[in-house]
Amino acid sequence: MMTSLTLRPAGREDPRATLAASARSLGGDRAGEAAFFSRLGWRFGSISALALSLYGESGGSELLARLVRLLHEDHAARPPELKAIDAAREGSGPWYLKPGLAAYMVYLDRFAGDLAGFRQRLPWLEELGIDMVHLMPFFRSHEGNSDGGYAVRDYLGVDPRYGDAAGLSCLAQELHGKGMHLAADLVLNHSSDDHAWAMAAKAGDEKYRNYYYIFPDRELPDRYEAAMPEVFPETAPGNFTYIRELGAWAMTVFHDFQWDLNWSNPEVFLDMLHVLLGMANMGIDLIRLDAVPYLWKRAGTSCQNLEEAHLIVRLLKACADVVAPGVAFLAEAIVQPREIVRYLDAGGIAGEARVEECQLAYHASLMALLWEALATRKTALLASTFGGETRLPPGTAWLSYARCHDDIGLGYDDAKIREAGYAPGPHKRFLLDFYSGRYPGSFATGRLFMENPATGDARISGSCASLCGLEAALSGDGATPEGARALELALRRIELLYGLVSSLVGIPMVFSGDELAAVNDYSFEGEEGRSDDNRWMHRARLDWDAAARISEKGSVEARIYGAIRGYLGKRRTIAAFAQDAAFRVLASGSENVLLVLRSPKAEMERRVAVAANFAPEERAFPLEALGPGFGPLPYDLLAGRQATVLGGGVVLGAYGIAWLSEA
Repeated sequence: MMTSLTLRPAGREDPRATLAASARSLGGDRAGEAAFFSRLGWRFGSISALALSLYGESGGSELLARLVRLLHEDHAARPPELKAIDAAREGSGPWYLKPGLAAYMVYLDRFAGDLAGFRQRLPWLEELGIDMVHLMPFFRSHEGNSDGGYAVRDYLGVDPRYGDAAGLSCLAQELHGKGMHLAADLVLNHSSDDHAWAMAAKAGDEKYRNYYYIFPDRELPDRYEAAMPEVFPETAPGNFTYIRELGAWAMTVFHDFQWDLNWSNPEVFLDMLHVLLGMANMGIDLIRLDAVPYLWKRAGTSCQNLEEAHLIVRLLKACADVVAPGVAFLAEAIVQPREIVRYLDAGGIAGEARVEECQLAYHASLMALLWEALATRKTALLASTFGGETRLPPGTAWLSYARCHDDIGLGYDDAKIREAGYAPGPHKRFLLDFYSGRYPGSFATGRLFMENPATGDARISGSCASLCGLEAALSGDGATPEGARALELALRRIELLYGLVSSLVGIPMVFSGDELAAVNDYSFEGEEGRSDDNRWMHRARLDWDAAARISEKGSVEARIYGAIRGYLGKRRTIAAFAQDAAFRVLASGSENVLLVLRSPKAEMERRVAVAANFAPEERAFPLEALGPGFGPLPYDLLAGRQATVLGGGVVLGAYGIAWLSEA
C-alpha cells in the first residue's frame, strides 16, 4: 500500500501571513528582486488556493514556505538575459500570437547530429520562414528503447551525444537573438525506470516508492484496469507491470520501463516544478506538457482528463509566472476538442486572480479530419466537426499540423460520422485500410500502428508524402501519362494539406522533412530499440543531399519546399490569418469543396476565404457562397491573380486551394 506522505499536516493560515513570513526569511527587501516579489504577491493567492485544493492540509504553511523558497532559488538562478526577456514580454502582447508565427518540429540528431550542428543549420529554418523550433526529447533517457526519448532518465541532463546544458543555452540565446523561440518537452506523467527516483525506490527507499503508484498485489491494479484503456496494446498491454526489485506492481500506462508518477504526492509536485523552472532557465520558451490528460489517477475512472490534472497545470503555470512569466505551455492532449479546450481555459477564480492553464494546444482533430477528407474526397465530416467545435478562450491558440512525430489517431465523434452519412465502425475500418494501402485504389503507403485485434482499433503511421501517394508514384513509371498524373496528384495533395494548415486556424507547424516531401524511411526495421515501433518510418533523418535539390527547377524538393515557404511567407501579411482570428465554415455547395471564412480583428482589414478542393478533378463552387464583399472576380492571394470564375462558379483545380480576398 502507499505509505504516508513526508509533509506534516499544517493549519490553514492566512496565505498573506505565510507570504510575508516567507518574504522576510528570504530577504524580501533585497535590491533587484522587486519584480520577483511583485509577481509572487500577485499570484500567491492563487498558488495557495490551488495547493490547498490539491493537497489538503498538506498544502498548508509548510508546503507553501518550501514552494516559495524553491521559486526564489530558481529565480535567483535565472540568467540576466532571460530576466530581460521576461521584462520585455511583460510589457507586450503574448509572443505566441505574433503575426505569421510558424513552428518546426524536429529530432535534433536526425536533423543535424547535435546542438552545435543544429546552430549551423539555423539558416535553413530562417529561409523556410520558421520562428519557433520544437526540439524533440534531448535529455538523457532510457537505454535501448526510450519511446523516442519520452522515457526520461534525467530531466535536466542533456544527453551527451547532443551536447550539454551550456550548448542548449547557447542555442536558445542565438534563437532569441534572431527573434525565434525554443520549445521542448516536459514528460510529466512518468519517468524512466532507471531514473534516480526509480532506482532509489527499487533499493527500498520509501520516500521514492511514494513517487510512483506501487502496489503489493493485484487488488488495486485490477480495480484501475477495469476502467483504463490501453495505450500500446500490441507492445505494452495492460497498465501495470510486476517489478521484481520492488516485489510489487507499478503503474506503467505507456511502457513497462515508464513508471507513472504519483502527483497526489506534493513531493512530486515540488520536484517536477523545479524541473520545469530549470528548463525555463535554460532558455526554453514553450514547454510541451507531454501526456497531460494522464496526470491524476483514480480507480474506477479512465484516469484521463480528471479535474485534478487541470489543477496541477494551473498551479504549475501560476508558479512559472512568478519566475519566468514569458514562458508558455503547450498541451499535448490528444483528446476530443471539447476536452482539449479545457486545458486552455482560464478555469475560473482560484484565490485572487484568474489562473491560466496552457496557452497552446495541438489541433490533433484537424489533422485527423484532413486525412479523412483526403481519403473520402468529401468534406462533410471536416466541415461539420471543424466548423462546430468549441472555440478557444482569448489569448490562446491552436498549433495546427498535417503530420507530427506520432501516429494519426481516428478519434472522430461518432455522431458526426453518422451525420456525414457513414457508419462509425466501417468508416474507421475503411480509413485504416486506405492508409495502410489495403484498400483497392488507395494511393497511400502507410502502416497500422498498435492494432488491437480485440477491438479493431488502430492508428496510422507514415510520412506526409507517403500517405499522400508520393512514395507509390515514385515507384511507378513516371514516363507514362498515368505515372506522371500519379506524381502530380501526390504533390498537389501535399500542397493542399500544408496550404490548409497554414490558413485555417492557429500556428502552422512543419514536421522536419515534410518541406522536402520526405517519404517513409524503413531503416528503423534494423535498429535496436526501434524495430517494433513503425512510427520511426516517418521520423526520417533529414536528407541534406535532397535539400540541395531545392535549387533544381522541376525537382520534387524544389516544388514542395517552394510551396511551404510560400505559404508561410504570404500568411505573415494576411491579418485574417492571425493565430486567434475568427473562422467560420461556409456552405460551399459542393461535397468536395471546403470553404472557410477568416475574419481579422480590425474592421479595416479584409476578410479572406480559404477554398479547398479534395477531389482529384476540377471542381467549382457558386460565387454567392462567399457572401457579399468579394465582388464578381475575387482575388486569389496564393496565385497572385484573380480567381477563375466560369458561369457564376469559382473554379478550383484538382486538389486546388485558393486564398480569396475581399475586394
